[in-house]
Amino acid sequence: MRVPILPERGRLSWFELVLLLVCIGLVVASIPSSLRDVILLSFLFGGLALAWNIAGGYAGLISFGHAAFFGVGGYTSTILLVHYDITPWIGIWFGGTIAGVFGAALALICARLRGPFFILSTLAFAEVVRIGALNWSSLTGGPEGLSIMPTPGLASMVFASKATYAWLMLGYLVVVYAITKALEASRFGYYLFAIRDNEDAASAAGVNPLLGRTLAMALSAALTGVGGSLFAQYFLYLDPTYVISPELSFQFALLPAVGGLGTAIGPVLGSFLITPLSELLRSYFGNSAAGLHLVIYSLGLVVVMLYFPSGLAGALAKLARWRPFS
Repeated sequence: MRVPILPERGRLSWFELVLLLVCIGLVVASIPSSLRDVILLSFLFGGLALAWNIAGGYAGLISFGHAAFFGVGGYTSTILLVHYDITPWIGIWFGGTIAGVFGAALALICARLRGPFFILSTLAFAEVVRIGALNWSSLTGGPEGLSIMPTPGLASMVFASKATYAWLMLGYLVVVYAITKALEASRFGYYLFAIRDNEDAASAAGVNPLLGRTLAMALSAALTGVGGSLFAQYFLYLDPTYVISPELSFQFALLPAVGGLGTAIGPVLGSFLITPLSELLRSYFGNSAAGLHLVIYSLGLVVVMLYFPSGLAGALAKLARWRPFS
């Protein structure tokens, strides 16, 4: 069987295999602790960007409220561990399920909204969840946040080695990527593409747009909730002003936009470019020139969006088709 060079819908490519081997090499290699943090976050946000892409890239539901699902997942597993002594290996699935229910409810409530009205509704939803987390102090810790005891143990999903977390985050990325590849090659994936491109035509062909959008948002939210639980287990602390913030929601949407919206490989490429760039610029310019890293970061994003409107995945596809001497 011929293996394509670049990613194709539903097929594994040499590019994806090489990228996976590079990721495994980064986990195994003996690299400084600070760089390992960047790699960990790249894996985690790659999975989160893929989860967002299911709703935003495939179903056309551009959401700026995914931080709510992220926070719901993180708080659920953490509350079950801190208050009820339930291992995160179980709590992580509760967190994903509850986040998925929230996502389905949001899609149903805002079913008639389109474009900027839907975007504003997702922002409002995330703000409601953030305010609830801030004020429900007995459960979430309120503004002080919620902490996990930093005692290493398999049952508590707390590890002394960052390499273990790296494998965990890479596993999350690979699983979400596999789900995405399977989804885009399935009949349901084609339904989502039809709903995104022309809802009226899809409805006339027998596709149920409401059911498709609801399932897509539920799956996207559930996978985001799982990522929130992993985030909580790595940092051992949840602060509602960050984990349920508009800035985090924007980042979830930004990574697929830069890498290639509506593609499986695009969110991964976006995370591998933007996450290290953001972290390195922040650490380099954070003390000497506060805010300068944001200016450089923004200029770089503007250049990418202007000259590569289809993202890095689109640029790679054009490069693969380029024949300078033909």
